[in-house]
Amino acid sequence: MDVAMAAARSLAREISVAAGKPSLRGIDHLALVTDDMRMTLDFYVRVLGMPIVHGLRTPSRPAGASHTHGIGAPPHSNIPHYFLDMGGDSLLAFFEYPKGIATVDRDAIGAMQHVSFACGPSRYHEIFERLKANGVTINAGPLLVIPPAIHSFYFFDPNGIRLEITSDLDGDEEDLQVIRSCSMDETELRAELETISSDRAWIDEMLAAMTPDEIGRRDTALPIG
Repeated sequence: MDVAMAAARSLAREISVAAGKPSLRGIDHLALVTDDMRMTLDFYVRVLGMPIVHGLRTPSRPAGASHTHGIGAPPHSNIPHYFLDMGGDSLLAFFEYPKGIATVDRDAIGAMQHVSFACGPSRYHEIFERLKANGVTINAGPLLVIPPAIHSFYFFDPNGIRLEITSDLDGDEEDLQVIRSCSMDETELRAELETISSDRAWIDEMLAAMTPDEIGRRDTALPIG
């Protein structure tokens, strides 16, 4: 390991341990691509119940001008760009690309395999029924994905984007506690990390960055047996 990488790892460890919490709060917006904005808005607003927040058209650029937002920005100008409220003070956004763009392979490295939305128990059942009532095929589930009570089901939006609805069916309707409901104790997490690396120092570093909520859960957990 070179000196710069070692220094970066040391700094990252100091920051994560000192802060004891994520440096980011969560998603501002998740930007996806469609070639039919009306169809997409119809699905997300009418079927999934996400209110429209904002709509615009991306600015046109003079010939030869660089992308304002840099490499990776949409390669098309003057296209619709809409934002939806997906809950949790986070936004779901869509660009409308021209027809004829190739469909992405969701299982390619660097691709987005699926998006999972969280909700309370009653809303979980409500959305499941709304999807069926609108002729949307449920491709998997409902499934118990994390014992004892985290359930989910999978389906596709009209663009072929794989979506998941996830809920703690024993949890509160509004206070979802997504992180806590997914958390493992230190022993379980260490065992999982050991399946991908034999570097004990690295594993210790990962575990040292567990959130305060999870540390509290770990310290107060009842012994098994």
